[in-house]
Amino acid sequence: MRRFCAIFILGLSAAPPALADTEFDIVCAGNCQAAFEGAVEDVAAALNYKALGPAEPGGITGFGIGAFVNYTPVRNDDDWRTLTGTDVDFVGMAGVAASKGLPFGIDLGAFYTAVPDTGVKAYGAELRYAILDGGIASPALALRGALTRTSGIDDFDYEAYSIDVSLSKGFTFLTPYVGAGYVWAEADPSGDVATIAGLSKAEVDEQRFFVGLRVSFLLLEITPEYERTGDNSAYNLRLGLSF
Repeated sequence: MRRFCAIFILGLSAAPPALADTEFDIVCAGNCQAAFEGAVEDVAAALNYKALGPAEPGGITGFGIGAFVNYTPVRNDDDWRTLTGTDVDFVGMAGVAASKGLPFGIDLGAFYTAVPDTGVKAYGAELRYAILDGGIASPALALRGALTRTSGIDDFDYEAYSIDVSLSKGFTFLTPYVGAGYVWAEADPSGDVATIAGLSKAEVDEQRFFVGLRVSFLLLEITPEYERTGDNSAYNLRLGLSF
């Protein structure tokens, strides 16, 4: 039960170690399954694969690496309170991400994050294809498919899939981008969580929209991004290097 609560309350964020050691109990005062599904909506908005960059392909010699953070305010706060008896303000994550350009306009990317003082981890991968490479006078257009999963949770399995299309156009050291797509996520309790709390699989199927700005200073890049998944807003920031 503790691990189940930790993954949701911490939201895979880089929270202080004291939070990771806090004991939380599920206390269902109403419809547990409905509350569980509401909490999963918030988590899906935080954990779906983040764009964190424009649509231009990296090219066969291109490589990027950076650190990122995500902050997603909780919409379903009553559901969190019903599940845990605790007020939860946000979920999010912080970690590292990398991408590598390949021939034919293809890019591969991945991210990794871990909750301090726990065995809980989240990781994901993307495959992106540049339909249009972009240039001085033309924008870039890309199609992306991505997967996010978690590990280190005995009583709980979570995974999310997404697909999106993004458009970007560079102007000197600024490259704004915009994109839209879909997210499919599921959380599947097992063991004590499923038996004691009577929970079953919760699924999320939401539209997604994002807009961001890549600011480049030689090799250094700063990328703030706003994202909307269903009715949830999320705020992302990446600091990285590209070669």
